[in-house]
Amino acid sequence: MDYFGEDEEEILGKKWNWKSFKSTEGYPVSDNLLDWVIGQERALNECYLCLEEWVHKLKYLEKEKWYEAWKDPDKEKPSTTKTAPPGPYLLLLGDPGTGKSLIGRALAAHLTELYQKHKIQLQDIVCWQNNLIPSEPKISSHSAGDGKKVIFKEKLKETKKLFLQKVGMKALTYLMIVVALIFMFAGFYYLWQQTLQWEANAVNAFGIPLQEAYGGDFAKYLLDSFVSIGTTTFLPAGMMLMFLILVVVLGRFGVMGGAKGVGGARATNVPKLIVDNTKRVAPFIDATGHGSAQLFGSIAWDPLQTGGLGTPEHQRVSAGDVHRAHMGILFIDEIKNLKPSEAVTLLTVLEDGQLPVTLRSRWDEGNTAAMAVSTEPVPCMCFLVGAGNFDSIGQVHPALMDRIYGYGKVVRMNNDMRNVVENRRKYVQFVAQEVSRFHLIPFSRRACQEIVDEGRRRSNKRDGLTTRFRPMIAIIKTAATLAINEGCKIVEKKHVREAIENHCKTIQKQILEHEISERGKLLEIKPEGARLGQIYGLAVVSDPYSGEMTGNVLTVKGFLEKRDNRNNNHLKGYYKVTGIAKGGKERFITDSVAKVRSVILQKYGVDIAQDYFTHIDFAQAYGVDGPSAGVTMTILLCSLIEGKPIRQDVAVTGEINVGVDGEVPVTAVGGLHEKIKAAEAWRFRKVVIPAKNYKHSVDPNDYDIKVVAGETLEDYLRQCLVDEQMPFNAFRRIDLGK
Repeated sequence: MDYFGEDEEEILGKKWNWKSFKSTEGYPVSDNLLDWVIGQERALNECYLCLEEWVHKLKYLEKEKWYEAWKDPDKEKPSTTKTAPPGPYLLLLGDPGTGKSLIGRALAAHLTELYQKHKIQLQDIVCWQNNLIPSEPKISSHSAGDGKKVIFKEKLKETKKLFLQKVGMKALTYLMIVVALIFMFAGFYYLWQQTLQWEANAVNAFGIPLQEAYGGDFAKYLLDSFVSIGTTTFLPAGMMLMFLILVVVLGRFGVMGGAKGVGGARATNVPKLIVDNTKRVAPFIDATGHGSAQLFGSIAWDPLQTGGLGTPEHQRVSAGDVHRAHMGILFIDEIKNLKPSEAVTLLTVLEDGQLPVTLRSRWDEGNTAAMAVSTEPVPCMCFLVGAGNFDSIGQVHPALMDRIYGYGKVVRMNNDMRNVVENRRKYVQFVAQEVSRFHLIPFSRRACQEIVDEGRRRSNKRDGLTTRFRPMIAIIKTAATLAINEGCKIVEKKHVREAIENHCKTIQKQILEHEISERGKLLEIKPEGARLGQIYGLAVVSDPYSGEMTGNVLTVKGFLEKRDNRNNNHLKGYYKVTGIAKGGKERFITDSVAKVRSVILQKYGVDIAQDYFTHIDFAQAYGVDGPSAGVTMTILLCSLIEGKPIRQDVAVTGEINVGVDGEVPVTAVGGLHEKIKAAEAWRFRKVVIPAKNYKHSVDPNDYDIKVVAGETLEDYLRQCLVDEQMPFNAFRRIDLGK
């Protein structure tokens, strides 16, 4: 195969020779995330179309001065009947790993370029205190970068105010200290004067000497003097000092202004910047798995708020994802998991482009002061990009799905792309991108070819390549690690093969392979010689949750005898199949059993249910189901009727169908890669598969076992039956060749 072509291509201004390149070293990797999206051209085109519509909408709103209402916090905000028109929105549906998240991030980068091209300004959002109704903080919107300027300006105002208050308080404090000291000095001065009068034995107001009046008790005299003097000196001084101490203590604990509230926020009247777009890059907000409080914003609860000592209401406002994604991308993966209440609130966002911030949390059933707080409408005109698997179609809230259908687009992500030179080159680009992202060593040309082959195998199409790149990333990283551990400077094909076969399997596949391996020790599978009444069929075992599959070999045995061969001719014939799914759990096996009866009747003119005693047993198996058992049972019965042994080194799979014009067609089945690998592991020489599968899915170069295609039952019989008749249950070791 000409993997990468032979021409020279200019990539990001650098010439790259596809014929002679030896490794990914030097491959130019783009900084634009949109260039990283591979195999999703249709999805990208739809995304581009939606973005052009989005930009047209913003330009119209700018022309109509829709943002003017939010520039002044005191200005009345527009009612919901005058808000921006809804849409557009995107819903990306596809399997995991196909690039849905990457597209969301890439769109944000592209949106930034469009904003710069059309001179569209992003917005900062500021929350203000409402002096009239504190429980209804006000909102203003400003051009990106101006929000911080507004905050700085308001902080400067408050700083000046606080500075003047601080200077005034200090001046008053010092004045009170001086006055208190004067009063105390006066008190001590008067007490000293009273002491001098005692020593001089001065007379009191009644003309009686002091020492005689107090009986010589100086302490009693001094106490009476202190009481009379203290009421006018010490008492006022003490009250002043106590007041100062109280002010200092309360100020130190933050009660007298500057207190720290919820999350360390300052108890300040300065507005709060709740959405900051200073970087002037279109926001990309991944809201996957977020609850109501994170999605739509919330009001923090402050235990001190009831007493008026906590953080002001506007400082406790936290914007939600929808507000931070204003004029940007709001990405929600697994959108089906939104709760009904969240989906309904999201409808308001999509319809109105504005949403107040109020208490939204798991505590909102309680009675707190935060429940009474609700801001003015906050702009939240976001470009919704939802994502999910295909099962999301019926699980997304009907009203939300209706909005997306009405105002946006639902896009199917590709699971594969054509296996052509152009796309194989994109695989080299993918490898180079991951090498650059994870700082790995380069991959050789043959290693890149092996990555391409693995992508083809995972697509289950010969002419396809998988676009589920996330599992492929693990292979690239593991292969590079293996090469680095060996001291190699480049990743070779052997490292990629080892990563695929031994290291990069999902846990479901590991469990399935372990179970099959343990069970295989008990199975009676001997792929040698020829045998009458025994054939090996191929099946898959799958994990019901992840869809992972692994191959399995089934030993199918048969018993067939005509009624005339017994003395009891009165016995009715029968047709039984054991080891298959029963009890209402079967899906396809019942149809296969019926088809086999009709095909044998068509080919040989006998009814195996009435003319014969027929028993087919899927030995050592339980609950076998699926259409691929049909051709196995049919070949087994043909062998018994014709008396020709079946090659035991050949395994088969395919769906048998009732034919016309004498031909019995064998049609395609699933899980071919896993089935062929199982036959290869059990050392079968050959595997026969439907021709449609061979043309569509299988490259025989992927396997060590010989893979043969068959369109009809006759093709299968030629590959499986030996032209030598044997009695039933005979077994011979004969040279079957290849």
